[in-house]
Amino acid sequence: MALEPTCLALMALRQQRCADAQVLLNAQRPDGSWGSYATDDEASGLTGLAVLTLNTLGRFPDAAARAAHWLVEANGREADWPWKWKFRTTDTRVNFDPDKFGWPWEAGTCSWVVPTAFALLALKQNFPGCRNGKIAHRIERGVEMLQDRACPKGGWNAGNGVVYGSPMTPHIDATAIALLALRSEPGNKLIHCSRRWLEYQAGLCPSAWSLAWSILALDAYDQPVASLQQHLITVVEPHETWDTATLAAVALALDCTVAGNSFRVAE
Repeated sequence: MALEPTCLALMALRQQRCADAQVLLNAQRPDGSWGSYATDDEASGLTGLAVLTLNTLGRFPDAAARAAHWLVEANGREADWPWKWKFRTTDTRVNFDPDKFGWPWEAGTCSWVVPTAFALLALKQNFPGCRNGKIAHRIERGVEMLQDRACPKGGWNAGNGVVYGSPMTPHIDATAIALLALRSEPGNKLIHCSRRWLEYQAGLCPSAWSLAWSILALDAYDQPVASLQQHLITVVEPHETWDTATLAAVALALDCTVAGNSFRVAE
């Protein structure tokens, strides 16, 4: 079992009887996390997505709670003092504040945008209104990390906004997923600029995957997405698309205004 397509497919099929979350429960690791594949020995940065899936289906709340508590304890390696010192003194290839850390794709690596965004969404859904203690602290660090590593003019790349002194180009999907995680935060210039950039790029986007995430993000910000949904229909060729994750993301984007947006977080 591959975790990402399984999660997205289950979310897309949430109103169907075939959406059985037992497959996720069977693949959950003893510590509460999930690997990218059921046979993996290491935890994956997609654990947050698995929690979102269980929340969407309303199944196995104890499993979701165990995973959420695992997320509270997990972090990118820049959170550890030897790496913090390294990034402050000798490793100047990237430009970020190591005090602001999120979640990695794999244990022992640095924080990345997408796993951090999924983890934040999961924690915010599972601990709504949490303003004190370790959970709130962890959410705050993750939010700070996303804001710190945005591209200089807005939007997000996969990891860092500046490398070797050069500003990186934003990615549509990473920007959309990061904006979803920041929806419940107070609005600021970065969020506004990133949303405006995403709105423009979505209208030109030929990629079903990136366009689907754009629709989900803009819908979460209460922006009209009907024209983008029509655009999405024109770029999808179901008989030519064998990627389950993409098809599921498309389905989620096309019915988010009717069946609800699984990536919304109460403000």
